[in-house]
Amino acid sequence: MTEAQRKVFLVLIGFILLLASVIGVVIFLSRRKPPEGDVAKPTDPEALGAAPAGSVIAAPAGSIIAAPAGSITVAEASLMSGGQAGKLDDEFAASKTLKEALLQTEKTLFGRIKTLFKGGSAHQHFEALEEILYTSDLGPQTVERLMAAVKTKLSKSEAGDISLVKESLAEEFKLIFKSADVSEAAPDQLMSHLQLSAKPAVWMVVGVNGAGKTTSIGKLAAHLARSGKKVLVAAGDTFRAAAGNQLKVWTERAQVEIFSPDGVKDPSAVAYDAIAKAKAQGYDVVIIDTAGRLHTQANLMEELKKMKRVMGKVIAEAPHETLIVLDANSGQNALLQAKEFHQALILSGVILTKMDGTAKGGVAVGIANELKIPIRLIGVGEKIGDLRPFSSKDFADSILY
Repeated sequence: MTEAQRKVFLVLIGFILLLASVIGVVIFLSRRKPPEGDVAKPTDPEALGAAPAGSVIAAPAGSIIAAPAGSITVAEASLMSGGQAGKLDDEFAASKTLKEALLQTEKTLFGRIKTLFKGGSAHQHFEALEEILYTSDLGPQTVERLMAAVKTKLSKSEAGDISLVKESLAEEFKLIFKSADVSEAAPDQLMSHLQLSAKPAVWMVVGVNGAGKTTSIGKLAAHLARSGKKVLVAAGDTFRAAAGNQLKVWTERAQVEIFSPDGVKDPSAVAYDAIAKAKAQGYDVVIIDTAGRLHTQANLMEELKKMKRVMGKVIAEAPHETLIVLDANSGQNALLQAKEFHQALILSGVILTKMDGTAKGGVAVGIANELKIPIRLIGVGEKIGDLRPFSSKDFADSILY
């Protein structure tokens, strides 16, 4: 082999080796499995056979699909058709009737009255009835009014008739609630007696810690959102870090927006900015949370007065509602709280919570009689639907009949 032939042969061998290497690489790459977790990202879903937006995609177990915007999976469709929708409806359904919720109050008041009228003289009946009323958290002024009404309306011969005594008490309850502007509302008309005509309507919610203020705000927001209102909840309790977190949980549950600016410690500034935002962005309702405080803390009560004044600088009539949340378990202490807050703020209504776990529901009558503040809503359970409008007729019927 000549030198020229040897060079040609070596070049040919090198070319063959290079070609074999290229082919090997191609085969290797074609057989390589993509790493787990790789997701296809088609640029044209329709051309690649993907489902159109809004359709339901059935994916094999364990697979990962990048679905077009607006589409839902079979699991999501199932939740919407029966799962989440069912849970949401259940949240807005009441867990018990009002009579069931007021069972302890009924036992304390009517149960003892019923036992009383089994004998004895009219004079003994009146004295025992007065004692029962005094120990039912109605308050001294209210007891005196009720006893005067019973004695005036019933003759001595009628005083032993329990049905007439109940009728007399129920009639006086009705007059007391009427004098406090407590209007009857159907169970499905939760907001019918709350101010919603302004836009935005501004509601200020006050009360001591532990009364159920945050929970009541969350339930109010949920009901408003469900009725189609655009709601903003302002985290005005800047004294407790936990308060903002609790409120955030509730606003997420209610699917409404929370206004909780970082670094702002002045509750009046939070209220001002929240109302200004709601006014500018077309919100229907602003609910202003406030710091839970004892009614005896004068400096903190002054802060509430300041908040109320500041709200009026954004909207002259604001707040349109000033609601106090009271724990019915507090009995006469709830009445004292209402007095102090009313003196400082001029309350427009009461939300009376935890009515299902107390024998002290009679405080509702005392508040209406002594302060002439309407009971607007009552809480009788944990579910959103357990916040319901107060009905004086249903209340009287539940504890007296």
